[in-house]
Parts: sequence; C-alpha cells; structure tokens
Amino acid sequence: MNTEEKQELMKRMFNPKSIAIIGGTDNFRKIGSHVIMSVLACGYNKKMYIINPNPKYQNKKIYGNEVFPSIDKCPEEIDLVGVVVPPNAVVDSIKQVVENDIKTAVIITAGFGEVKTEERQNENKELMQVAEKGGLIFTGPNSMGIYSSEDKTSPMHLGFGWMIPRPGNIAIVSQSGSMGSVICNALTNIRHFVSSGNEASLTLEDYLEYYARDNGTKYIALFAEGLRNASKFKEICSEITKIKPIVFLKAGLSKSGARAANSHTGSIAGSLDIYKSVFKQTGVIYAEGMVELINLVKGAQFLLPFPSHPLRAGIISGGGGFIVHFTDLCEKHGINMVDLTASPNGLKLIEEISRYLPFYWSHNNPVDLVATSDFTLYPKITEMMLNSGCFDIVFTLSSASIQERFKYIKPVNDFGRRFVDMMVKGFSQRNENVVESEINLALKPTNAKLIYLTYLSSNGSPIYEKYDENKVMVFESDPEITAIVLKKLHEYQKYLNNHPIAKSDI
Repeated sequence: MNTEEKQELMKRMFNPKSIAIIGGTDNFRKIGSHVIMSVLACGYNKKMYIINPNPKYQNKKIYGNEVFPSIDKCPEEIDLVGVVVPPNAVVDSIKQVVENDIKTAVIITAGFGEVKTEERQNENKELMQVAEKGGLIFTGPNSMGIYSSEDKTSPMHLGFGWMIPRPGNIAIVSQSGSMGSVICNALTNIRHFVSSGNEASLTLEDYLEYYARDNGTKYIALFAEGLRNASKFKEICSEITKIKPIVFLKAGLSKSGARAANSHTGSIAGSLDIYKSVFKQTGVIYAEGMVELINLVKGAQFLLPFPSHPLRAGIISGGGGFIVHFTDLCEKHGINMVDLTASPNGLKLIEEISRYLPFYWSHNNPVDLVATSDFTLYPKITEMMLNSGCFDIVFTLSSASIQERFKYIKPVNDFGRRFVDMMVKGFSQRNENVVESEINLALKPTNAKLIYLTYLSSNGSPIYEKYDENKVMVFESDPEITAIVLKKLHEYQKYLNNHPIAKSDI
C-alpha cells in the first residue's frame, strides 16, 4: 500500500462514522468494558456496535449499545474496528474484519511482536499478511488505543487508560500507552492521540505524516523507544518543524533501557548522539524527561514567538533565597538576567519601583519585595516591569497554590493546628480572586511575557487548569526545568529564523 492510499484510510480511522468493538463486554474487570466506557465518556455520539458471541448477550445491550455475535450481523457499514480479544483470537477477528471489507482497526490486545517466541512471531507475521492482503491498516497490536477530536461535536476515544482527553490542537504519538496517558492528562487540548504499540502496520512516521498534513494540528508531541523509518522521519521533520513545533522524548537510551524497549514494543533503540544530530538538523525539540516534554509543549503554545536576541529576563519575588538560586540557573542556561543599572530604561524603572518599596530593597533585578505585606504591590510592580522595555520575560511566584502548601504542614499539637487553621482562613479570604487577577495580569498587552512559578506541580493540577485554558504559562517546582525549557524554546525560535517558511511548506 502506497503512502497516499494509507493517508486516505487514516482519514477514515480518525473520523469514523461507525465503530465496532470486537470483544466488548459489561465485565468492568476486563479491558473490553473500559474501551466501551472510553468511547462513551469522551462524547462519541455516532454509531457504536459491540461484537461478542457469548450467548448471554443475545438480544441484550451493553451500556445502551447493541450487541451482535459477529461483525457481519451489524446493520450498517463499519468504518473502524477495535479488537479487544485474547491473543489467540486476534487473527481470526482480523480475518472477519477483512472479509467484511473494513479497512481500519485498532488492535489493543498484546502478545505479538514484543514476544520473542517462535509461535508469537509467526502469529504476528500472519496478522500482518492478512491485513496487507485485505488492504487493512491498523494501530497496534499492544496499543492503548487512539483519540481524535477532528469532529469536535463527536470526539472519539477508542481505547482505555485513566484519561478523558478534551478537544484541541495538539497531536501525540506514544509507543507507550501509559506514558501517552500521562501526556494526555497533563495537556488539556488534544487533537489526536495514538498509542502506536508494536507498529506492525502503521508506524510513528505514518502518524507524523498525517499530523503534518492535518490543518487542525498545530503542535506535536512524540514519545518513542525507537524509529522504524529514520530517513522518512527526518524528511517529514525537516519540513513540518518550520510550521509546527515537534517535541520528542526518547526512551531506551541505556543498554538496559534498549533491552526493555525491545521486549516492550519490539523497538530497536538507537544512539542518543545520532538522534540529537537528527533533531538539530531538523528543528525537533528534544525533551530529556516527561515534565520537560509537557512544559515544552505548553511553552510552544503559550510563549512563542520569542525574539531572536538572547532572552532578557526579570524576576519579582517576595523572598530572596529562591530568586538567587533561580538567577544562577537562568545564567547557566543562557538566559540574560538584566542588570537594570546598565540597561536602557533600567534606571527609570528603579526610580519608579523605589516610590513603593522601602529604601533597603535591592535596587536592581531581581526585584525583591522584601517580604512586604501589601499584596497590591505585586501586580503593580510586576506591570511596571512588563511595560518597562527592559525585559522579554518576567518571572513571578504564583500565589494560587499557597493553600495547597498548607496541606504539607504537619502540626504536632493543638497550638500548631490552630496556627495552620488561622493561616488557611487568612489566605482563603483573599485567594478567591487570586487566580482571576493573576490570569488578567498575564493577558494584558505589554512589552514582555509574564511567567508564573509555583512550588507545587502545575501539570494536571485543578488549580492551574484556568491558566492553561487562557494560555498563561505556569512552571512547576523544579526551577532548572524552567530555565532549560526556555533555552530550548529559544533555540527552536532561532532555528525558525534561520529556516524561513517557503510557499511550498504552507
């Protein structure tokens, strides 16, 4: 099957008018039940049929959906099939799919290419031969499924995992289903998600090409243990990164990791140096960990574009120790911590801030508010810094998670409990408006971008959902990740500046 034929079938896979689930069940302890629930929970409102030959389902429904003993008994043509049967029944199920002229499937069942016994390898070869002969493309085996919100009125999640994605413009491929579900939960606006599994039919490179062509995909995140077609990957990335950022987290780098990758999805891991060389040539943003990947994807959405010159940073904080540490990290990763005494407009900004702070404030950047109890000064001075023309980015600590921090305090006596209660009560009265005021401040049209830092995890935290919805950047507790992410986003911006978009790229 050539590329164009494959890509055309993938349109049907990501936009099915009807779904059938072979192996669906009402037994919640089985994956077949979870898959049905996932389809329903994400809002798919088109036709779904359950295929299960067990006599107990005759003339019955599962979660309101009709059950049929075989796929040929379905009353209409099926666009996409999910296969959730035991390994020894998969090939026969796919034969039924092919016989009914169905062209796309998601095989969730494991136990094929990743199992190195002769029996399972032969079964895997037969599966591929049956599919190829029947003109069928499929995701998996050993997959946690796919998600698509191309039709936002009927998002489709044919899979399982602890996630309910919400429609957006981020497209994800993860060879690991569990890692993919972590990404989906941390990023709230998903266009596509694919747990590619063993990639016996469709590969990461096929999905990447689909995302490249899909106008609704604006950002791409990849987690992979290895590539099936490195030359194709490089060719696609060379073109698409000029338009859509690609963030890539590579696993299987150590000898033990490579061995684990081969037994997990059958992937062959390659040298990190080779991957990094390809990433540098093609503009792919390399992530060294999951938290970094999530923040890179968010940062690409919320912060870009950046200026081409070294980033000029400012910090405003109520305490000195943290900002000294963070200043060191920024300088370490090439972010310029502006010296106001030597910067145009810097002395003017110092003079303006001095009207509000005690004489013993730092009189430079970082700006230490010297533990002031006047909470109105934070937004006032922050806005001065944003409008000063001295900075490209300004960091400040978010106050939205302060109450959450109180949960980590463990009183040892009644006085301690009273003390914590007093703090919780005192902050809860003013905390109601903190989220709204911080978001509004970040959304004001200014000369610089405001970035919030928090001591707690921001990814997936309900506290910071509204920030994500408004594209306001919040970095979590590890300040070095903040500096690294900004460095890599700035490097990507420089790549874009050196590789302008041609008409053929659009």
